[in-house]
Amino acid sequence: MTTYDDTEANGMNERGALLDFPGADELATAGHVEPLSERALARVLAEVEAAVATEGVAVTTKGANASTKGANGVVVAMPERRLFGRQFGRRRALIGLLTTAAVATGVVTYANSGATSAGTGTHSEARANTVSVFLDDISTVAASQSVSSGKYWRDRTTVGDSYISQSMDQYFVINGKTSKKGQHPDWQLGPKDLDWNGLNQLTTDPAKLLALLQTPPRPKSISPFDQAASLLTESPAGPKLRAGLFKAMAGLKGVKLVGQVKDSTGRGGTAVEFAEAKSVGRVIVDPKTSAILEYTFTWTAGPSKGKVTHHTVLSAGFTDKIG
Repeated sequence: MTTYDDTEANGMNERGALLDFPGADELATAGHVEPLSERALARVLAEVEAAVATEGVAVTTKGANASTKGANGVVVAMPERRLFGRQFGRRRALIGLLTTAAVATGVVTYANSGATSAGTGTHSEARANTVSVFLDDISTVAASQSVSSGKYWRDRTTVGDSYISQSMDQYFVINGKTSKKGQHPDWQLGPKDLDWNGLNQLTTDPAKLLALLQTPPRPKSISPFDQAASLLTESPAGPKLRAGLFKAMAGLKGVKLVGQVKDSTGRGGTAVEFAEAKSVGRVIVDPKTSAILEYTFTWTAGPSKGKVTHHTVLSAGFTDKIG
């Protein structure tokens, strides 16, 4: 962390015909569609059912979270071309609907983080919306986790195990040897320095948490993204607070969705990152549990340029004993 600073007469084969629908070019350029969340899937299926009922003449997608920059209320025209008969046309139309709905609801992920072709603006807008949708879904996952408690918060990492007591005493167990390392520093959140008890008293409202994160930085404070990442990675924050933090993180300017990656141990997850003037912070999230698998910090300028630090969490949770 850093200081804030098959072919028909027209020559079109079946695959080509299948991909000849509104949204195909955008999907091909975008990369791939990752599995939909239950919420997003429900939205898409509702539109599919409506299309089946009316034989897919036109569909209006309304209320998509990723529609704040043009997708909201967009009419997706689905003319039924009879390349291979009525059944095939319906099939192609539904594929087009699914794809367009997926793009509109912001579930497209990108194979790389480069800029899109100049002049379109479509992909960059979808990209900006995608991170919001992803973090909103992860927030729902986080809120659904069970509440637990214990005397210590334990992080099992690739280096060793760290324990933080309710009085903020910190212990490490490395190669079977236990040592006490004094007090764990309070967690930063805007103008606040939070200990274990402070976390329990902290608001869980995403808007209020975002306001705290956006407070002008103090001397030696870490970036808002790092503040949220630290709380999500190494603190005993409860399900509601974690849910609020994920939503608040989505509101930070400059946060972007990288997509599906693997951490340093080979586990798959979804990465979100934030670039500063001299560094890039990245968290890899398990989309099934909302757990942070790894936090990566990369220096992009200065004397430490190229240096990468990994904090890989194998497991985290409450316990009543050390070791």
